[in-house]
Amino acid sequence: MWSMRKRLGDILLERGLISQEQLASALEEQRRTGDRLGECLVRLGFVTDDQVADALSEHLRLERVDFSRRYLAPEVVELVPSSVITSKYVLPLEIEDGILFVAMADPLDINVIDDLQRLTGKIIRPMVATEDEIMEAFQRTRNIAQSARELLDDCRDREEEEQQEERTPQYLGDAPGVRLANLILEQAIMQKASDIHLEPHETRMKVRYRIDGLLRDIMEIPKHLQGDINSRLKVMAGMDITERRKPQDGRIQLNFNGYDVDLRISTLPTVYGEKIVARVLQKASHLMDLDEFGFSHADLEKIERMLRLSQGLILVTGPTGSGKTTTLYAFLNKLNSPDKNVMTVEDPVEYLLDGVNHVQVNPRVGLTFATGLRTVLRQDPDVIMVGEIRDEETAEIAVRSALTGHLVLSTLHTNGAVATVSRLFNMGLEPYILSSTIIGIVAQRLVRRICPDCREEVELTDPLIIRFIRSLNLEPPRRVYRGKGCPLCGNTGYRGRTAIGEVLVFNKELRQAVERRAGEDELMEIALRSGMNTLQHAAVSKLAEGVTTTEEIIRTVYSVEMEGDL
Repeated sequence: MWSMRKRLGDILLERGLISQEQLASALEEQRRTGDRLGECLVRLGFVTDDQVADALSEHLRLERVDFSRRYLAPEVVELVPSSVITSKYVLPLEIEDGILFVAMADPLDINVIDDLQRLTGKIIRPMVATEDEIMEAFQRTRNIAQSARELLDDCRDREEEEQQEERTPQYLGDAPGVRLANLILEQAIMQKASDIHLEPHETRMKVRYRIDGLLRDIMEIPKHLQGDINSRLKVMAGMDITERRKPQDGRIQLNFNGYDVDLRISTLPTVYGEKIVARVLQKASHLMDLDEFGFSHADLEKIERMLRLSQGLILVTGPTGSGKTTTLYAFLNKLNSPDKNVMTVEDPVEYLLDGVNHVQVNPRVGLTFATGLRTVLRQDPDVIMVGEIRDEETAEIAVRSALTGHLVLSTLHTNGAVATVSRLFNMGLEPYILSSTIIGIVAQRLVRRICPDCREEVELTDPLIIRFIRSLNLEPPRRVYRGKGCPLCGNTGYRGRTAIGEVLVFNKELRQAVERRAGEDELMEIALRSGMNTLQHAAVSKLAEGVTTTEEIIRTVYSVEMEGDL
């Protein structure tokens, strides 16, 4: 395992971190107080917690814990009583092949290791962390998961009739449902969820989060707390808590750990009560630069050429949740400068950029995308971003705005760049106007990235993906990668997402084809001759590079257009 013969004092002496006199003083302090030597050295100011931890890690060849990159599963943390964690400064991290990995402030303490082995019945493998790091990580875990469990335990003795019906709570201040609702929101924000789903069932309410584009089960809540939780969220969102028969929309704005968070709340009556979905918008989230998105070098160059133009229409397309708005904001961030009047019309406003004038759509007072866009045109804009082209009227105004000297950015829900042209035709736009205004179209999807901490190489044997790649006139790679699943990725094998895209820049040949209302097949031929790399080719590149998996390729691009070809 590792040598325990050397004491902490000797290790620090060898590394020149303390002198013999300082060690003697610390040993005298230890005899007087009974505290651990490391505590005494830190208290006397001879070393820091980090220096002690780093020295132990290096000497004992034990991993130094980075809690910022670790997911702590509540069921693992709870293997050790809270009293032991807080008194001995130990924290269970993960279990692998019957071995329990434990962060310890003093990995030299054999007695504590023996105690942990008796408590858990598992082989203990120490890792190194400071006392403060252990306590902060434990408190974060306890604040969310442990508190939720304690709240549920407190409520198990409710009367049977309360479990059978939704009821309007008589008080809200400190009710268990109120605290649980707050915890659900906090945990979603901490786990970077994009959506929260509260789903009523016959005997329980299920809580799910959408993380990296897919829903995950988080917890199940007793039925009798459903009314309290729903009422709490509806009160926070400014909704009518007595109205449960028709859908409602609302908004919650809160500050969590210094970050402004906007939640868009939607309720829908179901046979078992109201289902609530909250879209989580973290306005202070890091706004990515274009080179962080995952676009190829060639596509990035095309996008930058498009953004240099002072007038015309640039569209970003894809299904819901494909990152279109994030891409638009990266465009805006690149265009934003003191010599330009940059304005947006959105629903909702997802980010706030300094120097950009954001307009929030409000249909209740008649402020739609179309009316907002008309008004913005009277505000002397240079760049206009329209959150989404939803109807013919908005499309008409956006195109005419581009025609009259403005750079207009917007989104559409279409499957690909070429399909966007047909969609605009179907919205009633004249071919000659489109050919004169469109600069380019970016179609994109988001694929999940393989977790770098559990990434492993495997042989490509899936016949479906092999046929798919060959249908693109590409040779399938012999080996690909996948994530085994680990605590850092919540055992999903994935962590984070990256974009795959196709960028269609309009040239003379394309404009002429659009003007004569050419079909999709002809437009696609011209696009490919012009050097457009399709979504499918971009996805296979990510697979070959080891960025994503075969399952993600099938999920995101195979189902779009390829099924009929195989």
